[in-house]
Amino acid sequence: MIHCPNMLMIGSTGRNVGKTTFACEVIRRHAKKHQVIGIKITTIQTRDGSCPHGGQGCGVCGTLKTGFSITREQLSGNEKDTTRLLLAGAEKVFWLRVMRGHMEEGLRSLLAEIPGNAMVVCESNSARTVIEPGVFLMIQETGSTDIKPSCDAVLKYADRRVMSLGNGWDFQPDRLAVAGNRWVIRPNATAIILAGGESRRMGQDKSLLPINGRPLISHIADQLHYFPERLVSSNDPEKFAFLQLPVIPDREPGQGPLMGILSCVSRATHDLCFVTGCDIPTLDPGFIMHLLALASDNDIVMPRHADGRMEPLLAAYRKSIIPAAEAGLHSGNGRITAIFGQLRVCFIAMDESGWYHNLNTMNDFHRLTGL
Repeated sequence: MIHCPNMLMIGSTGRNVGKTTFACEVIRRHAKKHQVIGIKITTIQTRDGSCPHGGQGCGVCGTLKTGFSITREQLSGNEKDTTRLLLAGAEKVFWLRVMRGHMEEGLRSLLAEIPGNAMVVCESNSARTVIEPGVFLMIQETGSTDIKPSCDAVLKYADRRVMSLGNGWDFQPDRLAVAGNRWVIRPNATAIILAGGESRRMGQDKSLLPINGRPLISHIADQLHYFPERLVSSNDPEKFAFLQLPVIPDREPGQGPLMGILSCVSRATHDLCFVTGCDIPTLDPGFIMHLLALASDNDIVMPRHADGRMEPLLAAYRKSIIPAAEAGLHSGNGRITAIFGQLRVCFIAMDESGWYHNLNTMNDFHRLTGL
């Protein structure tokens, strides 16, 4: 399986359901800030000259003499899908014609021509059998129950089934965002940055450590831009006014991080919250989305390292924690772990791929920045 988080793949349950129209709208929204590459894939069943759509066909299938063919499309005066993608703002558009048995080979050859930092919008069903994109959407016409075979084979992988309403969709293109170098669906959740610690081991305020000329907390807030709401937990709102984000004070200062979590979760617009400390310079959006997805049946979803260490300040919390947190703090036990016994807590393996770093001391900071 090819992992391609910078790809948005758009499939469809049938023909003429607005797949290209949706793709064009996404490109228009993102082409001004990002290099966007469009891909159109035509999967060919056989070389016997018959058209998979029936009838005489257009010759696309019959003219393919090898396992696949890659063409860079140019602007033309016709209404081809690839022309529409270019007019929407795609920097380049490629057309991959490929025999079904050569799909992976064809895609690997095509992806080798695309810069790693480009955002890709790909129209295909069949490609999902060999590639794992950042987001996979399936467009379906409202009221239609017909599902073509290429869709049926991959429908279970769809992150979202989008209903085409004729003049729009029940899932708007602005729900898609670019986080780092990955496509994500904006979550119905609040992001909370805890910035109320005393930074004793660091010897100075960790949240304001300079990285590339900007405070560390600015980098963290920027990485969470795809959340519809971001809150900062601190008892010093003036210190973080430059972030232009709501700063939520503790209900009772001096009670530790559980009080900061409780105070922000209580004020959050959304039931689900992602909580991070202000000393984690890199946040992996794929890992965050995985945390949030598991929270549907849990009150807390928390990473745990192989050695048993937990990460309560890189976790998902629901508003359902409020009574337990209030009771624990009222009893004088402000440890986050003290409320676990009253809640549904899901532990997941901490991603050890290398992005996670926690800055506790100046040595940690110097290793990160090379200063």
